[in-house]
Amino acid sequence: MLQPDRATRQSWPNLKPLPDQRSRLSLQRVFTEQEYERICLGFVPERMEDRWFMFTEADTFYVHRSWTGYCIYQLTLIKDGTNYVVGEAYANRDENQYSGGNDPYDEKLLIFLIDHLLLRQSYPMPLPAHLHAGIATDLHFHHTLGAGQKAEAEPKQLTLRGMLGWLWRWLIWLIRR
Repeated sequence: MLQPDRATRQSWPNLKPLPDQRSRLSLQRVFTEQEYERICLGFVPERMEDRWFMFTEADTFYVHRSWTGYCIYQLTLIKDGTNYVVGEAYANRDENQYSGGNDPYDEKLLIFLIDHLLLRQSYPMPLPAHLHAGIATDLHFHHTLGAGQKAEAEPKQLTLRGMLGWLWRWLIWLIRR
């Protein structure tokens, strides 16, 4: 949820800088001035389930995991006429901090996080190449965004049949791994 006040480095404890083990991403994205202003407000976790903390400082946008404080993504935003374009973008590649992975997936996930959490746009979350749609999709969504994010966007009625179906699909997925 967007905060009324702008998120800053001081809004969240124990933040760690992006490590030297990083990968430069190839992001080509243009944001309107209104989108840039919403991005600059950042995202401060309100619940335990919120997985991300985001803020902007001197046209550099930082994306940290809320529980660990690790910086996972960092990108610069450059004014281009009435819009803002992505300059340099980096992903954390320190395996002790982030095991996410590969550049194409991280490029899609970073844009998804901005669009979903800050700009409130809705479209399917990107999946890593090794993960196929199905029950694993919900597990991945929960792991990446937290339970609260999907629950607000798409409330579901729990039934015994639905829970058993979920459990069956999960067991099949587990066996095929």
